[in-house]
Amino acid sequence: MKDGIHYSDLNASFLCEAFPELENEICKIDFELGEQLPHCLLGDLFNPLMVRLLKSPEQEDILLARRIFDFYERLAEYGDEETRNLLQVTLLEYLWDDYEVYSRAVEMMGEQTRLINQGIGSYLRKPIK
Repeated sequence: MKDGIHYSDLNASFLCEAFPELENEICKIDFELGEQLPHCLLGDLFNPLMVRLLKSPEQEDILLARRIFDFYERLAEYGDEETRNLLQVTLLEYLWDDYEVYSRAVEMMGEQTRLINQGIGSYLRKPIK
């Protein structure tokens, strides 16, 4: 990814390429939203999914959650400013609502994602047990 990931790249095709097993969900959201912002598309796809995956004990769910965090790490490392903002505000902040979800999420985050997540601590409190 020499040129990085641009906010305008974050569309249904980009997501289907990264997560072909989620194509039906991606297409459904894309169809329902019509012309949408990446914040809406990624938030509607990943936020409820990540909560479910992070609460699941199933190995296949854990593996998918790890793949999604690898994707988040790519957004953190190679994304432009708008892409990193989407990661912080739309995807990572959402994980701060529930102690169990937050704790498991932090365990799976890569280095760059963890740095962005730590920045959220300047304006949100960590969830408590």
